[in-house]
Amino acid sequence: MYLKVIIVSFVVLLLGALIGFLAFPMLFKELVKRSVNLKPGSETRQLWEKMPFPLTFKIYVFNVTNAQDIEMGGKPKLQEVGPFVYDEWKDKYELMDIEAENAISFNMRNTFQTRADLGLSGEELITMPHPLLQVSPKTEEAFLDQIYKRFHIVHDHCELGAASRNAGNCGPGPGHHFQAAERFYYSQVQGSLLRWHRYQLRPGACGCTGHLPAVPSGRSARRAASECHPLQVLPDGRGNRSRQSSVGRVLAFNEAKQLHIWPELNNTSCNRLRGTDGTIFAPLMRPEQGLWSYSPQLCRSLTPQWMGRTKYNRLPAQRYELNFGSARFFQTEPDLHCYCTDYPDNCPADGTMDLVRCSGTPLMASLPHFYQADQKLLAEVEGVQPTAAKHASILIFEQFSGTVLSVHNRLQFSLKVAPVKDVPLMSQLRSLAMPLFWIEESLQLDEQVTQLLHKKIFAVLNANNWFRWLSIGLGSFGCILGALFLHLTRSDAKRVGVIDAE
Repeated sequence: MYLKVIIVSFVVLLLGALIGFLAFPMLFKELVKRSVNLKPGSETRQLWEKMPFPLTFKIYVFNVTNAQDIEMGGKPKLQEVGPFVYDEWKDKYELMDIEAENAISFNMRNTFQTRADLGLSGEELITMPHPLLQVSPKTEEAFLDQIYKRFHIVHDHCELGAASRNAGNCGPGPGHHFQAAERFYYSQVQGSLLRWHRYQLRPGACGCTGHLPAVPSGRSARRAASECHPLQVLPDGRGNRSRQSSVGRVLAFNEAKQLHIWPELNNTSCNRLRGTDGTIFAPLMRPEQGLWSYSPQLCRSLTPQWMGRTKYNRLPAQRYELNFGSARFFQTEPDLHCYCTDYPDNCPADGTMDLVRCSGTPLMASLPHFYQADQKLLAEVEGVQPTAAKHASILIFEQFSGTVLSVHNRLQFSLKVAPVKDVPLMSQLRSLAMPLFWIEESLQLDEQVTQLLHKKIFAVLNANNWFRWLSIGLGSFGCILGALFLHLTRSDAKRVGVIDAE
């Protein structure tokens, strides 16, 4: 009898171990991988085509408080103004499933609605660097003629605008005055005004070709959309051994399978399209794989760095932070040499990215307030105070389902200013990186959504944990107890046999 108990207990233990540690995890992971795909009609496809809730989009502008001093070579004094808050709705249109290539072609659109109730109205008067400070310091006669012409054009435009608003003179000079709403909703002056992130990027360079149209003041809701060049992505992992990292992977941008922006140096991979479009990530992504996504605004693929494990609404999660790296990193990593303006003599400063090739203007990307950037950049201006809580770019990621639980995507754009000796108004300018504005896209899933995720994923995993450990525990206990009683029974039998023999 006890031998049967031992055998049954061992079978229970073995099944618990095999099913709990091997069979069930493998089956469940396979089911998760198959369920996360972009095939027509799938739940993931519906969420991917149109997000059911908006992101919060914030803009912070750096107001220049000493424009005249800057003209005379003084250090810029900046005052952060913001946030200007918008609801950002993401959707995809003109979708086409290409079965022959196992791909989906689409255009991505971001629609913004002002939320003056959550931030500033946009009617604030702000002084920013004059748009013409973005030109390169060349001295050719024809180029100088264009500079003088553009100064007059901008001057006339500002005079008219200021007169209509009674906002004062904003004539030519390093400082350019305007109302915040005007800058973010109006583009004129022969297309030479500063190309704002996502709104006025040069067509064909970074993806977005639309711009925010002028909107009459006084309206409680303002909407505008930016349209991007078509992308092609992989709908599932078919034909790829590492299928867990293939869903949503970008195959082509603007009908090209790689970029043609960065120089090809020693077979570098700067022009490679890597990762997804940023609105989806595959399930079961391991930290060493990174969370790669292609950013049309930066003309490159990026991945945040894994910082460790964390929890979000009681869900186990992974924490990632974006970092543009150090100058030494650009110089020592062969794959990144092509991001240098002139390798090896002129590579981006710590924590920055040069956007000249991407945007056609001397812009620099970094984290807000030069967080984790070269300290020299901080010393060149007054009024920037980087802190991790306000300026780090953070993503909280649930690894098993591939769900972004929380994100604070923050990015600053600065203008690389240099003196132009042959232009009096620009001859005494300091060479520096002038912070212009920074943006934040944020989203935090509420507890109702995370509870649903817990029910679909972790409740099942917890049930399996209970099953395997209970099976192993009961099986082990049964084996031990059966063996003990079997041993005692045999010992008693031996003693009885000895007594009978006597």
